Amino acid sequence: MSFEDNPIIQHIMSHRSIRRFKKGVKIPESHVETILRAGQQASTSCSGQMYSFIRISSRLRDQVFAACGKQDFVSGASEFFILCVDKYRLDRLVERAGGTPRSWPLASLVIGVMDLGLAAQNIALAAEALGYGIVFCGSCADRAEELIKLLELPEKVVPITGLAIGVPDESPPTRPRIPLKAVYHMDRYDIPSDEELDHWIEEMGAKLTQEGYYQKYAGREETYTWKHHLVRKFGGKWLERIEETRRDVLKRQGFL
Repeated sequence: MSFEDNPIIQHIMSHRSIRRFKKGVKIPESHVETILRAGQQASTSCSGQMYSFIRISSRLRDQVFAACGKQDFVSGASEFFILCVDKYRLDRLVERAGGTPRSWPLASLVIGVMDLGLAAQNIALAAEALGYGIVFCGSCADRAEELIKLLELPEKVVPITGLAIGVPDESPPTRPRIPLKAVYHMDRYDIPSDEELDHWIEEMGAKLTQEGYYQKYAGREETYTWKHHLVRKFGGKWLERIEETRRDVLKRQGFL
């Protein structure tokens, strides 16, 4: 079997985020359990499994919707989860095993985020393999303080992202990525030229403009492209605000 015919490779290559879901469709409990078990099967550092998946029921969905910036897919998806780094449970397990939990904030955070990231990707792949669509919700981390109170998270449990799962009510194309050459290096880091960087910006912008991506999902003017998005998100105040908010949350939750 060639890699083009491999169903797993095809599945990975066909990923696209879904932001519009069919409403009122329930996902069978057996599917929910399978999806979460797939998350648990991801690689994890020293079997620590430093994550928790919080499923949001209809009872709290409206409040989580408000806390996460009122994005339609939070309320419209069949299922919505808050995915957290969780050192609280690991510390309790260490105590029950006869040890004394140690505080290594940076190491714990890096390991926890890595564990959660791998589990989250497995969850997403499993959901898509069962025919559902998914989209991650980064604004959950931006509003972590509200979620910590709402979900009664103990110390050393921190929301990192949300994940919406449901039956797609749209069929968008796969979204572009910068060329493999940009991220693939052999033995040493290849410094890209200004011309290469400009080409990657132009190529990404053209493909997203063709779909009308920023107009469809963010209500931006037609002249808004990936170039403007890069500057606004990673060259402006957005990262500064994220840095301050997350540092405060991590301190309050006992990570820093």
